[in-house]
Amino acid sequence: MHTILLRLTSWHYKYNLRRSIVYKDGKTLFKRKAHRTVPPNASFTDGVATKDCSLDLTNRVSIRIFLPDHCLGTQITSNISKPFSWLPERSEHFDGSSVLSSYDASPEYQKFEENEVKKAYYPNMKKKNKKLPVILQFHDGAFVNGSKDMEANDIFCRRIAKMCRSVVIAVGYRLAPEHKFPSSRDDGIETLRWLARQANLAEFSSSDAISASVGLVDSFSYMLADPWVTAHVDYSRCVLLGVGAGGSIAEHVAREVASLSLELDPVKVVAQVLICPMFGGLALLPSEVLLADTYFLDRDTMLLLWKLVLPEGENSLDHPAVDPLLPSRIHLLRHMPSTLVISAELDMLRDRAAAYVDALKRWHVDATLLNYRNAVHQFVTLEPLVDAKLAQACLEDIAIWFGKHVKQEWC
Repeated sequence: MHTILLRLTSWHYKYNLRRSIVYKDGKTLFKRKAHRTVPPNASFTDGVATKDCSLDLTNRVSIRIFLPDHCLGTQITSNISKPFSWLPERSEHFDGSSVLSSYDASPEYQKFEENEVKKAYYPNMKKKNKKLPVILQFHDGAFVNGSKDMEANDIFCRRIAKMCRSVVIAVGYRLAPEHKFPSSRDDGIETLRWLARQANLAEFSSSDAISASVGLVDSFSYMLADPWVTAHVDYSRCVLLGVGAGGSIAEHVAREVASLSLELDPVKVVAQVLICPMFGGLALLPSEVLLADTYFLDRDTMLLLWKLVLPEGENSLDHPAVDPLLPSRIHLLRHMPSTLVISAELDMLRDRAAAYVDALKRWHVDATLLNYRNAVHQFVTLEPLVDAKLAQACLEDIAIWFGKHVKQEWC
């Protein structure tokens, strides 16, 4: 029954995707359908507070910040001998919201839960706040669909924020075909630069200016220094994470950082996590032949999608946007950060992921590949599968890897 349901869901997904690709005036266009979104909630009603921001006055790039309640300075008390004991366990709170039962909350935190749970969180900038790693997350959607605030992505980012004890910034990058490559990559780079500006503004400005209720503003009353980021982000522990097409974007951003051409101080990209990254190339790999017509993503659909993404006249599969292992750019792999790549047994791109990890290892980069049996492309964030046990197991594995490769302060 599970296999039949999965096949029907996959067929429906691919059918709607193919119907969305239309041809008009000799051009290939994408008729984007609406999807369910989740509004931001700036209180810790479920252990994570969220809010949306725009990075510039043109609203070209928008982000959603996920702030876990670890930033409030709670103390961990779980038994380290228990498997996954340091991962947060869930229990129901008095008002129906969930809280982290593996923490011994301080009196200040208890007071916050009882009196401030319905209010938007604003940090006290006059005291030393707890700093957390920051994860830049790029959503899936084959470069042409999805958003930072769609329901499945919101669920995924909340879980990552709690399990990795990190501030997650979901990047609302521009979509193809209206915005061809490298627009999405450039939006990721702009988000990194915005993070660097946050650090510089916090250092430059006085504490009194930052602690004002509107933050540091310019002459147009536009907020420059975000209080959540200023108070709780450790800029020296930045991780890039992407799912599907988002994995490809995260890799492109990491590649630009590796090229040493970006001025990002004090932001340091220390790791990348790529989940079923959407890589390609001219020569077919065995999995692309064996699984050419498998669940959720097939060869014909991929070829159509690349036509939507690549610039006019550059729609060859030996384009740098498609193939990360082109001879002209492979030398940059030597500067890449520690990497975790997630692949799926029933994903036609699984061999691409394996080849990428092998290439990183040849350049002596710390790279790990985790391949999940009976899993399909983007199984972690697909709406029908986001609550499945396999998706939860994958998140736990990411949290374990994260704890080993990103310096954490557990107490």
